[in-house]
Amino acid sequence: MTNNSAAGNVVVCLSGAWQGEATDPQRSFHGAVLTSTLEALPVGEAVEVTYRDSGRRVTGPGEHGTYTLRAGPHRWTLSRFTQHASQAGQTRDDRTPESKWEAELVSG
Repeated sequence: MTNNSAAGNVVVCLSGAWQGEATDPQRSFHGAVLTSTLEALPVGEAVEVTYRDSGRRVTGPGEHGTYTLRAGPHRWTLSRFTQHASQAGQTRDDRTPESKWEAELVSG
């Protein structure tokens, strides 16, 4: 499932898991691309997603930090990184390797 969001951003599906505890600032997601229409992000490509907070006190939800997806030499800023809707409502550990995730890449 690769599609465009309402904002025109590309959404790709990944399989993988977070490594590290939720409170660890070096925590990162490692996995592979399940579906994608982007030439620079082919199916099967190994990926890493990191989150970096803004490092300051924030007042709005859009100011908390940034998710970045890396695959080979390419990097994309993500506007959304969430578990796939098919897994909604299930009890799960986000460190389980077979979890499916959706990454919305910011266009432009």
